[in-house]
Amino acid sequence: MISILVVDDQRLVRRCICAKLNAVADFYVAGEAASGEEAREVARLENFDVILMDLNMPGIGGLEATRRLLAVSPGNRVIGLSMYVSGPYPKQFLRCGGAGYVSKNADTEELVGAIRKVHAGESYISLDVAQNIASSDSNRNRRNGIEALSRREIQVLQQISNGLTVDDIASRLSLSRKTVAHHRRHLLNKLEVVNDVQLAMIARTHGLAEADAMTGHS
Repeated sequence: MISILVVDDQRLVRRCICAKLNAVADFYVAGEAASGEEAREVARLENFDVILMDLNMPGIGGLEATRRLLAVSPGNRVIGLSMYVSGPYPKQFLRCGGAGYVSKNADTEELVGAIRKVHAGESYISLDVAQNIASSDSNRNRRNGIEALSRREIQVLQQISNGLTVDDIASRLSLSRKTVAHHRRHLLNKLEVVNDVQLAMIARTHGLAEADAMTGHS
């Protein structure tokens, strides 16, 4: 049997989750808590295979409760349950040692699967949460990439956004074709894209396509 502690400040929601989990043959809801503070006390007195933690609660909240729980008992397997699938919550929870993160929009089948995975020592993140984390990381990396561009790379990016070929850009900027191709490769690598269409979209998104052309050398 997989013993589970269910933590949620809303009694009706908590009882509904407990009923659904107890209906699973090898699951047993061995404890309940209505706050992060109560969860710490219950977990201190009894061991659970998996702790299902609502992250949006009054008091210290599920995030801080998880952090404190894992500081004392790092072996605890905690799954965060939240309406927030984007923003800082998912990454903060995973950074503090959470083993899984499930959206409150998930169905029972997904929650059951997440508990099984986490109990087996694996991690689980709902698909919509994982996609938002990946998108956030990608956007941050791209912003960092834009800031790292040299003046000449920005010039080349602007010309690419205007639909010019490598030969056209070389002629317009008085550079060799080889030099322009070199800058283009750097742009693709720094901005983590694979073609000129994507480069042009990034230039427009960051207001570079409309910027005045620069003629100085990097």
